[in-house]
Amino acid sequence: MINDRSRLEALRSRLEKAMNDPETTPRDLAAVSREYRQTLAALAAIAPPAKGTKLDEIAQRRRKRGAS
Repeated sequence: MINDRSRLEALRSRLEKAMNDPETTPRDLAAVSREYRQTLAALAAIAPPAKGTKLDEIAQRRRKRGAS
């Protein structure tokens, strides 16, 4: 499932490629840099992705209480 975070991460990657492309003109670089900063700010505002899956969470709870 594609969510806002994955879309922003994909955009960040494309913008990084454009910024590192030697054929990007200085004028375009200014616009790309601005979009890149805005994308980074939007990513920072989104809550970090959950660590692990629901199964990992269940397994961790079982380990805590000593179940196998």
